[in-house]
Amino acid sequence: MKVRDVFSNWPPLKWAADDPARGALESDPGELRLLWFSAPDEDGWFSLSATDSHGVSWSTYYRTTAAVWRPLEHALKESLREPLKRVGDVELAPKPVTLARSR
Repeated sequence: MKVRDVFSNWPPLKWAADDPARGALESDPGELRLLWFSAPDEDGWFSLSATDSHGVSWSTYYRTTAAVWRPLEHALKESLREPLKRVGDVELAPKPVTLARSR
């Protein structure tokens, strides 16, 4: 499974400029570079921040589940500063299998 498979549409289409004077994003969202992301709140909402080719910062929100968050977090962490199109192609690492030992 890839990052783009976790969300209904990747890269996100709606972005808000961190500086409201900038207006709406006019370039291809896939060209934005991932700057940072937050941890999800109790309802699963987390924010993404990215920059365009002019260094302008943009933010958006996504929602995920606890089951997907750890592999998604790892994929996003490994993709900082990458274009969002490329981030979408990153494979989510499967959760490690833990075997319980019986006594």
